Amino acid sequence: MKAVGKILLCAFALILGTVVGGALLPALHLKPPAMPAGMTPGLSFAWSFVGSLVLTICMVPLATGLGGRFTTRYLALGGLLFVANAVNSAIELAIFSTMGGEAFIIAHFFIVFAVGALALAWFFGNQHPLPSWPQKSPLSWAWRIAIAWIAFPIIYLLFGMCVGPFVIEYYKSGAMGLTLPSMDVILRTQALRSLLFLGCSLPVIRLWTGSRWRLLFALGLAHTGMVGLYGLSQAYWMPAIMRVLHSVEITFDSFAYAFVLTWLFFPGSQTADAKLTPAHIASTTAA
Repeated sequence: MKAVGKILLCAFALILGTVVGGALLPALHLKPPAMPAGMTPGLSFAWSFVGSLVLTICMVPLATGLGGRFTTRYLALGGLLFVANAVNSAIELAIFSTMGGEAFIIAHFFIVFAVGALALAWFFGNQHPLPSWPQKSPLSWAWRIAIAWIAFPIIYLLFGMCVGPFVIEYYKSGAMGLTLPSMDVILRTQALRSLLFLGCSLPVIRLWTGSRWRLLFALGLAHTGMVGLYGLSQAYWMPAIMRVLHSVEITFDSFAYAFVLTWLFFPGSQTADAKLTPAHIASTTAA
């Protein structure tokens, strides 16, 4: 099957997870976020497919470069998607909006990404051996983790300040259920998010079989899709300026963060490129 067909099937898998989640969650009596007026189910579903397609395209370069057994790749991709999108979205809702529904978001996207990651791990991946990582001392791990933990809030604030003057009034006015927390809350939240993003990114870095530059591109694109483009492409009710500026902001800070993680945690001696040909894209590692 060609790569385009596999991408479409992965997007449909995300939609299937969305439908299944929508059918199962009422039994849990979880309250969904209070969405803005004017949204219609048909239009929301159509944009949901657009978002699923965008997320799949953003995830394919990373999924294609992962080696190891199917189960290992599935858990790594599923964990990355769940934490970087579901948990992250719940945190963002809690501090930047009054919509509520955080528990619903986590439960819903657990189902969505359990199905979506299954498709990504099944259709993509390669049979290259995992690179051998050099042994690091506890001190070496400590300073790398410390730098990664500090870097995330700095990157977030740096790029956030670039777009802040253009969108801050929407948050101050409370439009669309948005709110602006104090700087203290923002800093503490970003410190927590930093640990979460580091924890869910390290497994895919360990499974990566290509070069540093390919990892930088694939990880940056994946974070861009999970953190920004997946949700913003579906948020048709938001003003265009917010969708565009936040998309640009998240793209830049995702690639900056991917650069930090790649430099800190991917072995400098690992320079062999995976040479991902269409044949490799089509391969599936046996479970």
